[in-house]
Amino acid sequence: MMLLDGCFVLEYFLKWREGNSNSIFEVGWNSAFILSDLLLLKNQIPFFIVEKLYEIGMQQDDQMHFLNYLATVMAARGPTGNPNLPTPPSTIHHLVHLCYHCSVPNPERPVVLSSKSFDLSRMLSPSRIKYFLLDLLIRVLRFPVTYRGRPPLIPFTTRNRSVMVIPCATELQDTGVKFRPKLTPRHMFDISFDHGVLEIPRLSITDDTKPLFANLVAFEQCKLGEINAHLTSFASFLDSLVNTQKDVMILQQCGIVENCLSSEEELTNFFNQVGEGAVLLDGHFLAELFIEVNEYCESSWNRQRARLLRDYFSSPWAAISLIAALILLVLTCVQSFFAVYAYFVPPRSS
Repeated sequence: MMLLDGCFVLEYFLKWREGNSNSIFEVGWNSAFILSDLLLLKNQIPFFIVEKLYEIGMQQDDQMHFLNYLATVMAARGPTGNPNLPTPPSTIHHLVHLCYHCSVPNPERPVVLSSKSFDLSRMLSPSRIKYFLLDLLIRVLRFPVTYRGRPPLIPFTTRNRSVMVIPCATELQDTGVKFRPKLTPRHMFDISFDHGVLEIPRLSITDDTKPLFANLVAFEQCKLGEINAHLTSFASFLDSLVNTQKDVMILQQCGIVENCLSSEEELTNFFNQVGEGAVLLDGHFLAELFIEVNEYCESSWNRQRARLLRDYFSSPWAAISLIAALILLVLTCVQSFFAVYAYFVPPRSS
């Protein structure tokens, strides 16, 4: 049976490379379904069978070109596509192993700038000056933190802070975190968190992406301890961000997620299930980012500032009303001061 499967795999990719037409390739969607089925972890056969069949039926010196072609196909087939020309590993276990090696990057840890770090040029930027003025206004007026129609967020204290989970997108927005798509990401894991701004590379989820993503995460779990489980960490990150369809809509409106599935509910279920049961180690790839995001959410000033922006600066009319009320308050205080001053220090009669 494995010999027959190996012959089919070899013939499939050879005819794809040479552009030969047959009953499989005459219907475009048929070929895509077959490739998706070949990349299921449960359908794998040892790759040395394919290599041995190639040695028997083809020229030996052309084998490396064939492996390079397979690496290019697998890189393009990956979750987001690898723009760099990959090099196949010296030993290939099966097609999923080749796809993982060629399409899943192995980068350094993401850029995480602490909100406590000092940067003069950043502190003098218009956005930081605006936040400073808002913080000053909050301290002067002492706005109480109230919530409309939802329970208050449970603050992440040092005791219960975890590197395994972060608040969902809706809760992050309530604490002032802004989502932005990263315009020029180096790879699919190029996530950064900088002073309340979470930048995430654009992610497109299609019917083909779903099974491939899940099978690559399963492959990582099979090799836990042997390879870096970056994709598992990324899947846990997406699972934390998305709890409900509202979270999905937030990520869509920000231009981070492109939903090519039938509904937001289907995408929500995918994010919640893709890393289900996966083992995530304490020092995983995005652990530092999780800690920094939780520390930002812990700050009561960040929540109060976000509430002030949401309630009083959500529209120009609301901002104008607040400014007018502050001007009226200042004028009333000035009038009261002069009235009291005139009472205790009456003007001298000429």
